[in-house]
Amino acid sequence: MKKLFAIFLFYLTPYASAQDPVVKTEIVTIALDESVSELYFHNGKDFTLLQANPTGLGEPLRYQGPQRFILRKSKEEFAAKPPLPAPIAAVDLPMNTERVLLACLKTGESPLKLMAYDISKARIDAGDYRFFNFSHSTVSVIMGERKFAVKPGQESVISDAAWKKEVSEIDIAMAIMKDNQMKPVYSAQWGNRPGRRNYIFLFDGPQDYKPIRICRFFDVPPAEPEKAQP
Repeated sequence: MKKLFAIFLFYLTPYASAQDPVVKTEIVTIALDESVSELYFHNGKDFTLLQANPTGLGEPLRYQGPQRFILRKSKEEFAAKPPLPAPIAAVDLPMNTERVLLACLKTGESPLKLMAYDISKARIDAGDYRFFNFSHSTVSVIMGERKFAVKPGQESVISDAAWKKEVSEIDIAMAIMKDNQMKPVYSAQWGNRPGRRNYIFLFDGPQDYKPIRICRFFDVPPAEPEKAQP
């Protein structure tokens, strides 16, 4: 019986490997602290150089490959004999999405961390704001007529019909609880552009007087695929 089970596993393994999901999407990168460069990923039959900058989202990169997205320091590593060296970083990509936001977090000597988010039009549309809270505080936000809170480790998509219609200025204020009191930590006006999708990352701040650090980025939704003519 044990021998029969071993034979079954032998034939099952290559079949399961052949069924590994394949992701076809666009990847846009952003560096949440230090720039990331000179790293490679395997893109179908080719190798693609990945770069991420803290100044804005990178140009979309076409990706077709395993759901497990792996970054290595050289092309040669992908063809090395087993055991392969550990990758610089890896993350599972979301399935069935036309665009993925790949957030790269590298600070000092800490290992590079990758986070992949579905930013398809079904998930976030033009004029929307998507908040990601990487801080240790629950951040309460008043944004225009919207009031909401984003807990540590959570995200939230905020939408308003008015933001999708015209260029405008949006009043925004943020606060956290400290010493059992609500403490304001940010107040400003943000320029709103209806054609943009907005991404806001919240981190612990560097000083007590600035307890929340805010990184803001935007992109434009991918174009709808052209329909075939009858």
